[in-house]
Amino acid sequence: MDSIKQIDIDTWHRKEHFEFYSTFSQPFFNICTTVDVAKTLLFCKDNNLSFFICSLFILGYTANQIAPLRLRINNSKVELHDELEISCTVLNNNQSFSFCDFGKCREFKTFYHNAEQKMSHLKKHNSPLITAESKANSIFCSVLPWLHFTSFSHAQKQSEHDSIPRFVMGKYKKKHKEVIMPVSVEVHHGLVDGLHVGQYFEKLQHNFEHFFTDKKKPDKYQA
Repeated sequence: MDSIKQIDIDTWHRKEHFEFYSTFSQPFFNICTTVDVAKTLLFCKDNNLSFFICSLFILGYTANQIAPLRLRINNSKVELHDELEISCTVLNNNQSFSFCDFGKCREFKTFYHNAEQKMSHLKKHNSPLITAESKANSIFCSVLPWLHFTSFSHAQKQSEHDSIPRFVMGKYKKKHKEVIMPVSVEVHHGLVDGLHVGQYFEKLQHNFEHFFTDKKKPDKYQA
């Protein structure tokens, strides 16, 4: 079960930054870059696995390794969640899309099995776009397998902002010996800085290269 730690804002080293960016009408910033997914893609082909599900797992697994990405704003208070869950858009048969909650990114085999079942259900039954309130420990993901994009901007309600990070995966393409895929990360600047996003992409690249190829895989996130 996800546990929550209350951050003491008065003694928090980010107190000034949090209060500064909390006054912004648009407090999110976005960074988009590419990661080499060649090893994960080869693993998926060799084992007849969905690259989408494997990549989604890696995105969520890595997010759990970066503590600032587990911070959330709750009624002007800041909370640190122990574990994140990921949701993602899924294409329906009628070319619309639904939101699908894929859950925790802790153990790969369990995640993969649950993802297959949930996606199969959505293909047969188009779910309402909004089915329930988002969990505070969620991270949102979308996928654009038709575009190798270089930037991305999310739709937002003008009157309110949450603090949930948004991730987007794009179309991969071969470049020299690499297979590069664009990934967009959008985060609340009151909680997360460019340094933390840089750390995320560093770990993301490492996990795309090693998670499925190393013989020994951790059972839990290593922060």
